[in-house]
Amino acid sequence: MPLIKSTSKRAFGENIKREIAAGKPQRQAVAIAYAEKASAEHKGHKMKKATAPMKKATAPVSAMHHEHKAKMETHAELAKHHAEKAKMFKEKMAAAKGKK
Repeated sequence: MPLIKSTSKRAFGENIKREIAAGKPQRQAVAIAYAEKASAEHKGHKMKKATAPMKKATAPVSAMHHEHKAKMETHAELAKHHAEKAKMFKEKMAAAKGKK
């Protein structure tokens, strides 16, 4: 007799009974019932994803994009500032070595 493809507790118990009646050991029957339950959960999850409509980009996503872009610009400016300070420091150190 075929097993019930469902995630309910009732179907789980019925699947165990059917497997034991078919002559399988209890542990194996439970394992098979768990596998059927997992399979039903997996298939149900796929169907929900496949039938769900695609979401359009929302305002918060574009706002986050603009915020990220602004941060990147700030990081670029900060990196440029640090490079200029490092250059000035090197020139100052070289000038100090030259005076000695």
